[in-house]
Amino acid sequence: MNKRLRNEEVTSLLASLELLKRTDFEGDPKKAPEKITKLHAALKKLAPKFQFKAVGEPEYNEEHQNYSLRFTDAQGAERSIDWTLATSPEYRQMMAKYTQIKDQLQGPFLIEYAKKATAAEEAEAEETIGEVAAEAVAAPVAKPASAKRAAKAPQDPVEKQSPRDLFEYVIEQGRKDYQVQRYKGLGEMSDGQLWETTMDPERRTLLQVKLEDLAESEQIFSTLMGEDVEARRKFIEDNALDVKNLDI
Repeated sequence: MNKRLRNEEVTSLLASLELLKRTDFEGDPKKAPEKITKLHAALKKLAPKFQFKAVGEPEYNEEHQNYSLRFTDAQGAERSIDWTLATSPEYRQMMAKYTQIKDQLQGPFLIEYAKKATAAEEAEAEETIGEVAAEAVAAPVAKPASAKRAAKAPQDPVEKQSPRDLFEYVIEQGRKDYQVQRYKGLGEMSDGQLWETTMDPERRTLLQVKLEDLAESEQIFSTLMGEDVEARRKFIEDNALDVKNLDI
């Protein structure tokens, strides 16, 4: 939804108001429904912070008998909030997830770390690992990551005010002991990386790809990989908002 509205706070506002039903957009031609009125007031408050160029009054559509709101962002792009937006797949998916977690979205959030393992507990963990390693014929077993993290973790709780701050902090902490690399193709990997990610029969995953419609598949492939730039641009523009699981 942020791709459509280009403003995370506006997106969060729509979720919190739970604009879900058609009746939320319907009302008397002379009086906008309650949720649309609240949304309009909230957008007015956000306007100075994000330098909106304009926040329009609620508009009544005679043909469809419902209301919509428009605002113009700092870049001069007009954004529309209406029933069409509320029925889009990404909006429905957002609201389905919001309904599941809305009771946990109110800050502040307190992040507490696991208590540092004592010497006795670490010795016990090492002894357990030694017993497992003695029975195994595979590679040596490393100390559990949880024990390592417990030893390194700061003891003071950390407080975050918003779900976004909480999410970013957890992701940042989780990446500390890891190095993430991306490759354009297998040719950029070393032999060790190839074996670990692709070639090891014990760890790799093979997926079978089927062409249900050869002619359509050929047309899409030619459009995206061919030399006709205009055809490729049109295909991307027509399908950009419907794509799922895009790897970019």
